[in-house]
Amino acid sequence: MVTRYLVDSDVSIDFLGRRLEIVSLFDQLLPAGIAISVVTYMEMYQGNLRSGSYEESMGALQRFLLTVPALPVTMEVAGRCAEIRSDLQRRGRSIRPRALDLLIAATAIEHDLTLVTRNVADYGDVQGLRLLTLPGSASAET
Repeated sequence: MVTRYLVDSDVSIDFLGRRLEIVSLFDQLLPAGIAISVVTYMEMYQGNLRSGSYEESMGALQRFLLTVPALPVTMEVAGRCAEIRSDLQRRGRSIRPRALDLLIAATAIEHDLTLVTRNVADYGDVQGLRLLTLPGSASAET
């Protein structure tokens, strides 16, 4: 199956939280193919460590991964991220506070995927990144 969408951490966490509109969105996007970045996996795993019901949360995450694969940070993704960071620095944009988001963006670009997110503020100025933004999205910084 061809994958067309990379789902950001905020949306993936909402899916595990069973937010109705996000579950519906996943149902719509799943036939086109969806994946997450291994960075999103790390963020979701960290959230489970803080959870009061760790075993239940980890079970939900493992079931999620049966349907939604996690794409690794490869040498190509790392190189793409370096290019993104360099471009943003040249344009006077911040990079340090959103280092993990830029790895996710690089993963989407490298795999020719559309990133599904609410977090427009950290992604809106990344050149070449296709976004599917959801209601409640934060505005891009100017």
